[in-house]
Amino acid sequence: MDIRIQSMSLRNFKGIKDYFLDIKGQNTTISAANGLGKTTLYDAFLWVLFGKDSTNRMDFSVKTTDANGQEIHGLEHDVQLNLAVDGSIISLRKQFTEKWIKRRGEANKEFTGHETSFWIDDVPVKKNEYVKRIEEFVPESIFKLLTNPYYFNQQFSWQDRRKLLMEICGDVTDLDVIASDNKLEKLNEILTGKSTEDYRKILAERIKKLNQEIEKIPVRIDELNSTLLDGGNIEYEIVEAGLADFKAKLNTIERELAGANDTAGQLREKQQQLFKLERDIEERKREFEKQANAGNAELLSEKQKLEMKLLELDNERTICEASLDFKGIEINTLKAEMEALREKWAEVNTTSFASPDERNFICPTCKRELPKEDIERQISEMEVSFTADKAQKLSKINTEGKDKKDRKEKLEAELTELEEKVLKNNVVSRELNDRIVEIEKELSPKVETEINYSDDAEIQRLKQERKIIQIELDKPAKNASTELLQQKQEIVAHIEDLNRVLNQREVTEKTKARIQELKAEERKLAQQISEAEGQRYLIERFIKAKVNLLEDSINNRFKSVKFKLFDVQINGGIVECCETLINGVPFADANHAGQINAGIDIINTLSDRYKLSCPLWVDNAEAINQLAETAGQVIRLVVSNDKEMKVEVDG
Repeated sequence: MDIRIQSMSLRNFKGIKDYFLDIKGQNTTISAANGLGKTTLYDAFLWVLFGKDSTNRMDFSVKTTDANGQEIHGLEHDVQLNLAVDGSIISLRKQFTEKWIKRRGEANKEFTGHETSFWIDDVPVKKNEYVKRIEEFVPESIFKLLTNPYYFNQQFSWQDRRKLLMEICGDVTDLDVIASDNKLEKLNEILTGKSTEDYRKILAERIKKLNQEIEKIPVRIDELNSTLLDGGNIEYEIVEAGLADFKAKLNTIERELAGANDTAGQLREKQQQLFKLERDIEERKREFEKQANAGNAELLSEKQKLEMKLLELDNERTICEASLDFKGIEINTLKAEMEALREKWAEVNTTSFASPDERNFICPTCKRELPKEDIERQISEMEVSFTADKAQKLSKINTEGKDKKDRKEKLEAELTELEEKVLKNNVVSRELNDRIVEIEKELSPKVETEINYSDDAEIQRLKQERKIIQIELDKPAKNASTELLQQKQEIVAHIEDLNRVLNQREVTEKTKARIQELKAEERKLAQQISEAEGQRYLIERFIKAKVNLLEDSINNRFKSVKFKLFDVQINGGIVECCETLINGVPFADANHAGQINAGIDIINTLSDRYKLSCPLWVDNAEAINQLAETAGQVIRLVVSNDKEMKVEVDG
């Protein structure tokens, strides 16, 4: 289809009061100085067809204004366009007017808005009929592409430009691209019916997830390593040997402590013997003094009784103090053992069931993984067994701790009772000593000096026995017992530490095995990433091959312009684009003449595609010496020094 402008008349349109353009379908040059209405002709041409101006605006004003820029009311704004469509003339007319109404009882008319009227071949029609008629021979979207050399590159988005080129020139199939490069043959197996674009997205997501998984593994390995005692390099044979050695030492000390306890009993017995000897000596002295001091018998008798009582108190205090020492040591030992039990209870209580990897459940017969229900059952049984064993251990620790607590509380009560007994003993002893001092002052000094106990053989014999027993009592038995108890505490602590290490052995071995599994998984993931990256490289190679084929296919359809349809990014990725190149220079950076001729080249190809040629308006045509050839009608708008529009029709 060939569409050409035969003539066009303007009345009160954007400052042009009355103008008739008669060019009879020929190429035409319209020249004039700036501001005289050259572009207004193009605006009128588009307005009568589509209601827009040359910049694609619908809200522009067609009204005529006065010298102050104020609209002149009451005018009819009218454009009539006569087109030759394949030689047949069609007349299109559009009129824009103001609506004024004089209401009843008022002297002046009132402005109420605007209205637009339409005619086809001088017949009044409604707007929808008018629009439909134009669309029958020239759709707006195509018409603007074919009448304005700038429209494709300046008013079309790059996505729309790319889509249009694909529609015109056709896409390249994936099979065509693979066939162009034998290194891409593997894609036939990899794609499995998917498009390269879809598979590229799948690969990107897969590599992202694999990288996320592999990044977590070193962290998990570090966490597991941090739970290993001495980094998991413990020689358990040496630990077991050391434990056996400490247990043997503990048995030896406990035997020695048992002997020390027997010795303590013997010492208490000797204390009783010493007490009896002291009492016998005092009784013998009383008899001796009674004979020598008959005149002071009453005071002497009282003194002797007081001294005997004081002796009993001294012996009682000595026994209590010894018992206090033993009980204090035993209480401290119990405290240490209870603290060790608390630590052991906390350690057992914090252990939790670690669900094993389902991949470890292999049938011993067929060497295949067990069914999921069997695995879940075994894991459930393992968890129940773990819970029962944990509860048993905690119960045993609680029972042992309660026994030690009861024993400690009993000893502490006995200790308190002994301390109170010693305090009372000291008070009574001071009172007895005070009375003895008073008696000694009352007694005659002569009586005291005349008594010589060495003359009595029985007293001497009793004193000798007392001396022998006192020597045995002075031996450091108590210190030996204290040292043994301290050694026992240290050995028990060592045994607890070693037991703790051994109790962790199974956990340690499982942890080390899990670390090896994670390392194997890391290697597997790295291999999967490598394979995915290799496939992604093939996809990128495919895209580059497709780029070359597609751009060659499209660019071969144009004479002067080329199109860049893909952009290679810094990271190697390829993204779609659509950029017009003029001798390798982007359209936006080319000079005015280059842009016009590039637009005409594009219009020629589009005209061939749509089998349609339309009037081509070239504004600022003075900037170009030679327009590219085109089959359609060309209207050149040229800036000159002419004071009114000058029209030159070719031919």
